[in-house]
Amino acid sequence: MEHENTTQQINEPIFALDIGTHNVIGVVGYSEGNQLRIAGIRQLEYSRRAMKDGQIEDIEEVADTAGKVRRQLEKDLGMELGEVYVAAAGRALRTQKATYELQLEGSEPINSQQVAELEMCAIQQAEEELLAGEEPGVPLCYVGHSVIRYYLDDYPMSPLQGHRGKKIRADIIATFLPGEVVDSLYASMGHCGLKVANITLEPIAAMNAIIPNELRMLNLVLVDIGAGTSDIAISDGGSVVAYTMATVAGDEITEAIVQGCLVDFRMAERMKFALSEKADTIPYEDILGFSYEIAPEELREKVRPAVENLCSEICGRIMDINGKAPAAVFMVGGGSRMEGLCGLVAKGLSMMDNKVAVGGNNYMKRMVISEEDVSGPEFATPVGIAITAMNNRNNRKYSVTLNGRMIQIVAREPANIMELLLLNGYERNQLLGRSGKSLTFEVDGERRVIRGGRPTAATVTVNGQAASITTAVHPNDEISMEPAVTGQDAAMTVEQAVEDYREIPFRLNGQELKAGTIVTVNGNLVPSGQAIHELDVLRTRQLSTLEDLCRERRIDITCHRFTVNQTPRGLDYVIAPEDDVRYEWVAAREASPAPETPPVPAEQSGKGEKKAVVRIRLNGDILELPAKADNAPYLFVDMLNYVDIDPTKPQGDIVLRINGRTASYVEEVGSGDEIEIHWASKPV
Repeated sequence: MEHENTTQQINEPIFALDIGTHNVIGVVGYSEGNQLRIAGIRQLEYSRRAMKDGQIEDIEEVADTAGKVRRQLEKDLGMELGEVYVAAAGRALRTQKATYELQLEGSEPINSQQVAELEMCAIQQAEEELLAGEEPGVPLCYVGHSVIRYYLDDYPMSPLQGHRGKKIRADIIATFLPGEVVDSLYASMGHCGLKVANITLEPIAAMNAIIPNELRMLNLVLVDIGAGTSDIAISDGGSVVAYTMATVAGDEITEAIVQGCLVDFRMAERMKFALSEKADTIPYEDILGFSYEIAPEELREKVRPAVENLCSEICGRIMDINGKAPAAVFMVGGGSRMEGLCGLVAKGLSMMDNKVAVGGNNYMKRMVISEEDVSGPEFATPVGIAITAMNNRNNRKYSVTLNGRMIQIVAREPANIMELLLLNGYERNQLLGRSGKSLTFEVDGERRVIRGGRPTAATVTVNGQAASITTAVHPNDEISMEPAVTGQDAAMTVEQAVEDYREIPFRLNGQELKAGTIVTVNGNLVPSGQAIHELDVLRTRQLSTLEDLCRERRIDITCHRFTVNQTPRGLDYVIAPEDDVRYEWVAAREASPAPETPPVPAEQSGKGEKKAVVRIRLNGDILELPAKADNAPYLFVDMLNYVDIDPTKPQGDIVLRINGRTASYVEEVGSGDEIEIHWASKPV
């Protein structure tokens, strides 16, 4: 009975969707031994543009089209489809190579736990190096990794388990997706009532359909030419060692037809397909409504520059990342149907023509059983998604205990901790953690970036022994897991950010003030201890001497004299901690000769004492304002009485400035202020 239940679960349908730039292809299949039996396949174009270069822009349109494909398959097969396997495009993919070395203690043989720890640290290293080159605040989601090579005491070695040595090292390539890519895929599927069972990468899916593991010892290249991008995956030494992409693809050829034949995009797509089908003549209708026929040879000439440019870009990317011509190149995707494409790629890589071919037939025939023809290159990705899902399924059901709870799992045998936890509701950031948010700000024109703290990976034990998320899981294992701890967000205060920051407390006419380093954040004066926020702009200046103090407080040096700790001091005196600084009004003739700057009013020493005349410069002219009868201060709005401005008869925008900055009507005006009030069109 148990065996029948297991078989039933394994033979549940696999529903895969390839969400392309122009259409959605759905595949439903079942595992049959080591092969995928395809039960149904449907494809449908979008009614309006929904994708750009492999990235979802219109979630509703993608959801609507995917929903129609789902309903067509459900009607064809007489079943309900609730879970779906999807893939993300290569353009969104972030890859990072990393190397990590682990010192070994003792002389015990290397075990799988140490190898898992080595890979885990390498993944974290890759993420940190990748984030260092990204814009601050860009969230990345870890997708997977492959080990390029292991080393034991600096010698290549694989596998490491069972050997002895002093240190081990791993070179890996880790893959990440921007958070918004994953979110948009989940959102689109959620809108049409589907639950995402797993997300893979389009180049990985295509590799699984075209290049089997046993061939990956060879240096092979897979090129998936879609509509918006050409994804490239490279194998060598038994694993996938690199991913890249070209920003040109099939749409560039379509646009060449649009320009050359004066047709709309849909007509150009049909003409391109007819060209790949080797039609005798290709009929079309231009945007003016006139009907024509064109010979395939003539149309090929029109698109030749675009095809040559596409091949040049692909060859350049391959050489950049592979460093040499590979052993062979497999071309897949709808764009690979273009006649002459393989020959141009072979020429660009200085390879024999028979080493570059449209992939699909050989391996897919071994992997796929289908009454429908799915051997075409455009089916490599959707069939590859289904094959990837099939390969990840288990061939039997078993039980484990997770944090004291007995659970039944269906996964690869043996599954690893990461797969087990993801299958049971844990999120990826609970397994690996995330680095804390970075903090970006500016100090006196210099951009600063403070990186967030490193995350602490999840703590995992299997049967009481320390393990990692890549540790294998076997039936009846007892697993305990404490989620990862996200790294602390970067934090800094103004005094930590400013070099040689200092504070000097002193008193000015009895008021407690601080000299030393004066900091403004986004134009506002801030105290010490002020936390810096993302994209804050800090400006600093030094207040050290009495002259600096006069400039900061707008004290007229021609009309005041200073004492410090009851001793007269000059303007070059450097303020010291706890100084008692006082200044008082003196007649201009008693002070040093004054520059043109008008004096400021004396401090009011007692109730009822008359304030001095307020002298300002208004629109370039010096103006003396007598003290008000009630000793009230002058406000900026009072200055409107002294200019020829009639607000009821506007002549454009009015300029209101005090000391070079925009003024408020209710702010006080004091001696020494320079004021501008005029229509913007009228020069002062």
